[in-house]
Amino acid sequence: MNDLKRVDNYMAEIELVKYYEKNRTKIIAECSKCGLCLQDCSLKGHILKDLLPFEAQDKVLTFLKEGKQDDLVYEKGFSCLQCFKCVNNCPQGLNPLLVNELIKWDYRRKNIKKLPYNDPEDIKTPQRVLASIQLSKEDYQKIFHKSEKKKTKYVFFPGCNVYYQPEKILSTIDILGLITDECAFHPGLDNCCGRVQLFNGDIPRAQEVMEELLVELSAYQPETVIVWCPTCLCNFETTISKVIDLPFQVVSVAQFIADNMDKLELKNSINKKVTLHEACKSSFLGLDVHGIRELLQRLPGVNLVEMKRHGENTVCCGLGAQNYSKETMDIMKNDRLKEAAETNAQILVDVCHACHKLFLQAEHNYSYDIINYISLLAYALGIERKDKFKEYIKLNDLNSILDDAASCINVSPYSKEKIQKVIEENILK
Repeated sequence: MNDLKRVDNYMAEIELVKYYEKNRTKIIAECSKCGLCLQDCSLKGHILKDLLPFEAQDKVLTFLKEGKQDDLVYEKGFSCLQCFKCVNNCPQGLNPLLVNELIKWDYRRKNIKKLPYNDPEDIKTPQRVLASIQLSKEDYQKIFHKSEKKKTKYVFFPGCNVYYQPEKILSTIDILGLITDECAFHPGLDNCCGRVQLFNGDIPRAQEVMEELLVELSAYQPETVIVWCPTCLCNFETTISKVIDLPFQVVSVAQFIADNMDKLELKNSINKKVTLHEACKSSFLGLDVHGIRELLQRLPGVNLVEMKRHGENTVCCGLGAQNYSKETMDIMKNDRLKEAAETNAQILVDVCHACHKLFLQAEHNYSYDIINYISLLAYALGIERKDKFKEYIKLNDLNSILDDAASCINVSPYSKEKIQKVIEENILK
């Protein structure tokens, strides 16, 4: 982006609802019912197994036009993984992901079906609760402390769900600080990119939070916003940038660090064979394929061996299916972990915090360690932090977790009863 806007009072006037309705009309008018979006879907072979793509698309278009309820249409919309694989595959230039979001929106606004979801900005969201038991009071305050609103070259925005694993935010802040002193920090959870709401069919709410986030980020007048979350990265590319001109460019943490590796002093050697599970969605879109590999290959002693399916031909971990079909999620997860084992790697490096969360549940079944790339880089720099979320997944025992986290729990803003409930729902198998 060459001519970046420089405005002191940026007004984010997003017409997201109109954008979706415009696309509804376009999809109804131009979809050829070729079914390529279903044939290329990450869920192929798992969901809608016995249905011809043409038949499925015909029912979907009828629903979008007339709103007639149909079990097949419901399954298509609500089983979506939000992996973004279909976004650029339509020969008509349509966005099939929007179809699934329109289906869920229609179900929601007509009060037929509303999926309950945790609004990231809710003060009692699970991410905030779990972060509070993994960090000291000082560090907990740090990951929610906004930088002073003054002009800066970069802003780091972590997104929402990495707060389940807050040490990754702190390590990223530390690493970015080694690269530049011109990087502000804007917390996730206090603001959201809107993808959570879109995934749950709440388009009007997504419009609100997108506007709020853009106003906040633009107040720093940055050239570049650096995002941790692959979903945020994809949302900026496929949705937000389609409804408003962004006054900054957006890059992933991995790509930004890869472009600045010469500024980092690497102290520790890894000396291991590693394989990589990249973030599927950003890889499918071709947004973040090379940065993570460049980063890993610069780490001392790393021997990167690729899985059979990698790069833009990677596969989804399956986590997006957790609310619709846990069986499907487990099959996709285990397929990927077995594929990693076939490389004989000693470390499986993941990029996305969501993949990390899912894979850790099965780490004990394999001979390799599962480590997030930012943790591996922090180790190489000599500034590593404990992955407490991983430790608690391994413990898999409520009392043991409560004992280990006792000092943090004592200063947490949440009650022990609330903490216990969130642990049971988000960590224990």
